[in-house]
Amino acid sequence: MSRYINTDIAAESELSRTAQALMLPLTILSNRNNEINKKQFIDTINWIKDIRTWDKYWEELVDKGFLIQLDKDNWMVSPHKCYADGISHSTLINKWNEVRNAAK
Repeated sequence: MSRYINTDIAAESELSRTAQALMLPLTILSNRNNEINKKQFIDTINWIKDIRTWDKYWEELVDKGFLIQLDKDNWMVSPHKCYADGISHSTLINKWNEVRNAAK
């Protein structure tokens, strides 16, 4: 499965370097619907050891519009940052907008 990734993340987002470094594994490890299980992701990416550090960078990604929470453990990566081949980009954007509007 190929994935389209917005490569201008660093230039347009003002993310910290650690948050930028998390974006590549987030985009690669998210499923076809741009969803990722936070607990499984943290277990996979084990170079950050402290949960407080995880919370800091995860919150930064949420605040900057890269992630949105779907339920207790599952999150969605912004379809404006990446999306998989074989799925409608507009469908992902509509889902993103619905979740974002419901969270307000």
